Amino acid sequence: MLYAYKKATPQAPSPGHTIPRYLRFLPTLISSTGLAVIAFVVWPIINYRFSSTSLFFSNNLLSPSHYNSFVNGSAQAPTILSGIDYTKARNWFDTKNENVIFTTRSGDISSYTLSIPSLNIEQVEVGLEDENLNLHLVHYPQTALPGQKGSPVIFGHSTLPQFFNPQDYASIFSTLPNIKQGEEIIITYDKVQYVYQVTKAYEVKPSDVYVLRQDYNQTGLKLITCVPPGTKLRRLVVESKLIKK
Repeated sequence: MLYAYKKATPQAPSPGHTIPRYLRFLPTLISSTGLAVIAFVVWPIINYRFSSTSLFFSNNLLSPSHYNSFVNGSAQAPTILSGIDYTKARNWFDTKNENVIFTTRSGDISSYTLSIPSLNIEQVEVGLEDENLNLHLVHYPQTALPGQKGSPVIFGHSTLPQFFNPQDYASIFSTLPNIKQGEEIIITYDKVQYVYQVTKAYEVKPSDVYVLRQDYNQTGLKLITCVPPGTKLRRLVVESKLIKK
């Protein structure tokens, strides 16, 4: 006989196999843990969209006619990349890979430093020679150097803000969405300190390469990272103006 039916009695309410008491709570524990993990990941994205600081940001795109210089010297339509490696700065926008050349452009200077006191980012490296975002922030080529007319464009990685570490370039710009209008960004280039003041921040699509272009009627700065937190869907652009050196 493969099985038998046993009638429950007051003395034996569960005459068959019973689940140990400590295992009865296991499904609830697993479900609760799963929900907690999901909330841990999803909450920063929800908070990013609905926090009060988002009032500072605008999704209105700047007019490309505002700029009078093209990064790649051409107004041709961008090329969409496949198999994207986001550790390389050239892949953050839909530009032509072969036209982006990273090299030292001023004597022997291969890097400079950037600080954002309000975000506890102090004296981090901005590389001029390569595009490896895991090693440092990256100064995008063919954009102005600090203090020059135009705007240096600096890329930096971001991830969920819970993992922000000002010394880890994989998460260095995770709190950049928290920056506020009027706050300062300090750059030290070739032993000269340049102080910029944040004027605006906005989001663009990866295809909106016009944000890399230069307006030589002003002296500014642009910081760029990926948003919403932990995703690569859009690019956050924080613009600043030079106020003193």
